[in-house]
Amino acid sequence: MIRSLLAVALLAASPSVAADDVRVSASVFPEGRISETTQVRLVIRVDGSSIPDVASPRLPAMKNLQVAGGPSTARNSSYTFDNGRIVSSSSLSLTYVLAPLGKGPAEIPPFDVTVGGTAYRTQALRFTVEAGRSGPAPPSQGPGGVVGDGGDDQAADASADVFLQAKLGATSVYSGQPVRLDVTLFAAAPVNGFTWTDVPSLPGLWAEDLPVDPGRDRRVVNLNGRQYNAYPVARKLVVPTGSGALSIQPFSAQIQVHRATRDPFGAFFSLGGFVNIVRRTAGLKLDVKPLPETGRPPNFSGAVGSFRMKAVADRTAVDLGEAVAVKVTIEGDGSLQSAAAPKLTAPPDVKVYEPKTLEDAMTGADHLGARKTWEWVVVPLAPGTVQVPAPTFAYFDPVSASYKELRGDLPEIAVQRGNGVVEPVASRGEVQANTKDIAFLKMRRGALQEARPPLHRRGWFVALAIVPLILAPIGIGFGRRRERFLTDHGFARARRAARTAARRLDRAAQRAADRPAAFYEEVAGALVDYVADRANRPASGLTYDQLDEILAAKKVPQEPRRRYRSCLETCDFARFVPDSGRPEAVADLVAEARAILRALEQVA
Repeated sequence: MIRSLLAVALLAASPSVAADDVRVSASVFPEGRISETTQVRLVIRVDGSSIPDVASPRLPAMKNLQVAGGPSTARNSSYTFDNGRIVSSSSLSLTYVLAPLGKGPAEIPPFDVTVGGTAYRTQALRFTVEAGRSGPAPPSQGPGGVVGDGGDDQAADASADVFLQAKLGATSVYSGQPVRLDVTLFAAAPVNGFTWTDVPSLPGLWAEDLPVDPGRDRRVVNLNGRQYNAYPVARKLVVPTGSGALSIQPFSAQIQVHRATRDPFGAFFSLGGFVNIVRRTAGLKLDVKPLPETGRPPNFSGAVGSFRMKAVADRTAVDLGEAVAVKVTIEGDGSLQSAAAPKLTAPPDVKVYEPKTLEDAMTGADHLGARKTWEWVVVPLAPGTVQVPAPTFAYFDPVSASYKELRGDLPEIAVQRGNGVVEPVASRGEVQANTKDIAFLKMRRGALQEARPPLHRRGWFVALAIVPLILAPIGIGFGRRRERFLTDHGFARARRAARTAARRLDRAAQRAADRPAAFYEEVAGALVDYVADRANRPASGLTYDQLDEILAAKKVPQEPRRRYRSCLETCDFARFVPDSGRPEAVADLVAEARAILRALEQVA
């Protein structure tokens, strides 16, 4: 018995080596019906008497599927005695979570799994994704919300009467006209958790997130004779940047709900576990009408909405050579992102400098408000009375479907000749030292004597003696770190996050000249993936607020978080502005992204 135990211990402590009986297989679960809302698991299983190091495989481009999480690792080892011999059996499972992109055929092509330096190729996996339910349950479903035995993942997914719904405030708008987009979670079962798995990028739309509180804004609705709790989970104001038919891809999320049971004992005591399900909204269509050419003013710069103007001058009487500040503010409901400064014509005896622009967003519960201020510096060049022409601003009103023009009258400015004395501005020069300190030398007194120390006190001997003591813990630490990199996927992602983000920024800078949109997508992807890697979370579906919550949980101060979000918003908006790809703007954005990553790396 003692010999057997010693043999088992030696086998467990011996390092893993490549085995001839290694078997690699790949399977997809669940095995039955798979719909658009089914959470698909790709399980890679490695079996053998002993399993060497297994590298996480690089999944190929899949058809109608995307990776939502993983891989998670599970190991299992067992030892049996057969005719006095010890027979070992080991298994390793790598599990990826996949999300279907839509209904239709799906395929996972063959890929290589490297085990102990040997590549094993899996077989192709094919199945069909059926249409998932994106609305309330039919009236025939029972009051308990259970449509199946709940014995497997497929039945558990169907047993939860939960769905996501996306809705636009209007289906037909003008280009540049804001429209509200609501995503609501309807649940007939208790909800314990909610995580976005896919938030579409909304191409052709500029989006502004509105505040939402699912707990506070929850309401109860009745659909098809069933009672649902309706939770608003996302609310956006979207502004079309072009015209034509736009498609908004589905939103999808992973929801943890209470799993009902048909066991009378469990139902009496409210027993039952929680199950993770995936739900997806239906796609939306938005018809964007172009702005009419008829009646368009020459100074129209793209403002759409309902606005008002306020024009003021800070002084009405000045001496010759003094400046007057003229300030014009445009505010109202709509988008002023592309609005240019109002037209301010300068008289011949007045010099007008380029305006300074200040912009504020005033987003409300159901509207997009904006305020933009331009400030000119006006310098009269001759004495007398100066009348600056009234500035004008043109915009399109979608309610009346017509162009309108605002006009702000300015008061007359009385210019006095004054004394004509201009005080010179004293300039400060750099302070320089007149002299330099003198470094005195200390003369040597007497001859130096070098004593030859004994062998055991010589430096090289002491260094050789302590080398094993230093290398041993280093080797142990390196081995443990390597094992953690192989088994702890989250740790490996966090350690590689900064290097990966830096490489993506380098790629973004290279493609800025010929592909401006891809440049901004790459910069935003580098910032989002960095935070996702540090938090070991899927990058898809992360919103601005979720990213800010992750950084706040890691004790990142407010200023780096503000700069991080501002950089993401700049990337999202710049994709739709043609002149945002200037070389200086590209260089500034890349430099800002690198500075943000360095600040986050120091704190987080």
